[in-house]
Amino acid sequence: MAGIPELNDFRAFFTGEVEAAAPEIERTDRIPPTVLDGAARIGAYRLTLPESHGGFGLSTVELLPYLEAAAMGPGAGRMLVHLSNGIWRPILRYGNERQRGIVSRIGTGDAVVAFCLTEATAGTGRDLRSRAVRDGDGWLLTGEKHLITFADRADWFLLVAASDERAAKDSLTAFLIPRDTPGFGIDATQRTMGLHGTGHAWLRYDGMRLDDAHRLGAVGEGLDVGLYFLDYSRISLSACMVGLGERALDEAARFALRRATFGRPIADRQAIQAHLADMRADIDAGRGLVRRAAEAFDRGEEVTAAASTAKLFCLNMIGRVTDLALRVHGGFGYSVAAPIERIYRDARGFWFEEGTQEIQQLVVARKVLTDAAQKEGS
Repeated sequence: MAGIPELNDFRAFFTGEVEAAAPEIERTDRIPPTVLDGAARIGAYRLTLPESHGGFGLSTVELLPYLEAAAMGPGAGRMLVHLSNGIWRPILRYGNERQRGIVSRIGTGDAVVAFCLTEATAGTGRDLRSRAVRDGDGWLLTGEKHLITFADRADWFLLVAASDERAAKDSLTAFLIPRDTPGFGIDATQRTMGLHGTGHAWLRYDGMRLDDAHRLGAVGEGLDVGLYFLDYSRISLSACMVGLGERALDEAARFALRRATFGRPIADRQAIQAHLADMRADIDAGRGLVRRAAEAFDRGEEVTAAASTAKLFCLNMIGRVTDLALRVHGGFGYSVAAPIERIYRDARGFWFEEGTQEIQQLVVARKVLTDAAQKEGS
């Protein structure tokens, strides 16, 4: 386990070097090469990769403080850590020998893989409209994806499409698609409210031909491939929300100590203290839920509902926390000179990553009702 980055050094990179690059990231909507290289240098891309593939082999629980630390800086930084430490999982589990060879390159930053599920005209699960139709010994793919993170610079795209002509929603298949595939259109012009530098893009393909060697997993196994990433991803994103909440609380507390009204710092005001206390309680509660889900994930348990429970709470938590942090800052917080302005925008991306609040509620409610039905029948 030698070589694992010290947590304090890791946090200093994201709140120091990456934070210093924030104005450039906001202006250009791209992550500077120095930041990408620096993240590789400190091992940010290989924290959880197996040691056999050049990684540090951290468990999900061990990863949590690193995700929190990365999330305390600009949103693009935490996305680097979040994606690289999760996207290798379905590739290693479902990929063929050539596809599994990509995993070690993810850890060094030499290969970037984008996860492609969301569609503008459909949901993100069984009702996908992208179609994969057999064509001899290969496939023809038609459809589109949108809001695909890091599509501006990804080398490979893990894309899920409907593959059964009779009942599309009953059969999904995953593919690992090279960037230079003929007919693969990548339109990286989607601008977002926050999370600048994460290269969100449209993907468009109409009769794009793929060799069957690019299939990831068995035909009809696409939902399993996607969920194998999504369960990790929802836990990981929840940890990032906890980290960003910590940053928002820190900014609010320090501002409250500096800002004075009527000759006294606003930190002395009971209303401000109540806001800070509520923020502290919310963040700590979220951290506990995330850890519980991560522990179950590391034990190999089924965690879909637990991961959605953590994300459901944490996305509401980060909304409340950043709202209160902005209120503590008063009018200054609404100016771009205040870090909380960017933090507030970045936080809103969590509303949509790996499923909305309503999707998490649906997943959790199904688990609650299933458990209740089992108790009723016992």
